[in-house]
Amino acid sequence: MRKEFLFESYVLLFDIEITLISIIEKEMTTHYGHLWRRIFFAEGGTQLCDTIPLFFRLNLLQDIFTDYELHDLCILVDIKNALNQQLAITQDDFDHLKHFSHQLNRKKSLSLSI
Repeated sequence: MRKEFLFESYVLLFDIEITLISIIEKEMTTHYGHLWRRIFFAEGGTQLCDTIPLFFRLNLLQDIFTDYELHDLCILVDIKNALNQQLAITQDDFDHLKHFSHQLNRKKSLSLSI
């Protein structure tokens, strides 16, 4: 795997995680106040990929993310695990990261403008 491809994959993963946190932060703070982080991360763990399954147990977040996005998040975790093990990812995986990053940034823009 080329170093540029690997670096860009990590940048996309970082962007996706920051965007996810922004969306979740807004919704959870609006409905549960600022203590939501303690409850959420105490139950789920400290890394985002540890807490992804919890996103869809909360009714509030089920209204924000679609089933298709849940599937994308599962693929995201698989790609992140492959990169963490220093395995090569495919061009399709990389394209999926780019598409999902764009999709989440659009969702973030919409949720922040409401």
